[in-house]
Amino acid sequence: MSRITLPPLVDGDLRLRPPSDVDVTAITAACQDPVIQRFTRVPSPYTTDDARAFVRFCNDGLARGSGVHLLAVDPDDDRLLGAIGLGIDRTDHSGELGYWVAPDERGRRVALRGCRLLLTVAFGPLELAYVGLHAAATNTASNALARRLGFTHEGTLRSAMLDGPSGDRTAPRCDANVWGLLPGEWQ
Repeated sequence: MSRITLPPLVDGDLRLRPPSDVDVTAITAACQDPVIQRFTRVPSPYTTDDARAFVRFCNDGLARGSGVHLLAVDPDDDRLLGAIGLGIDRTDHSGELGYWVAPDERGRRVALRGCRLLLTVAFGPLELAYVGLHAAATNTASNALARRLGFTHEGTLRSAMLDGPSGDRTAPRCDANVWGLLPGEWQ
């Protein structure tokens, strides 16, 4: 697989860029949020070592061509707003979208705008034929975002996700909604 080169990804007061070591403290702080820990697969508890591993994972994915995992930042002060990522399956020419938004930045359409920017890359230069998204049925914001982006609800996986911190076997389980998007369908 070849290295992924990205065009500038900017939407007003939001820019997507690869993370670096200078972001470790901000990533670690954001990922302490119970909502992020509930609805994503970030480790819980989340440590600075986890943030360093995330930075390496993001940059390795770009280098290997296996993913585009970026930070959403404010272009003026480089403040962390969230993370938007796309895992890529080159065999099937498909990807899976994921994201989280820092607690203080919610309500600014960070996920919506960041996902739109990343979808322009997915269906443009990367030429993917399908992008999927899994959202806990209990995560009303993510399910609404999938609909707003033009994803089609393709089914529900029964009791397929933890509805609590990643890895917590005592957390309740919930259904997972499966969403799919084809080129030309996204809004």
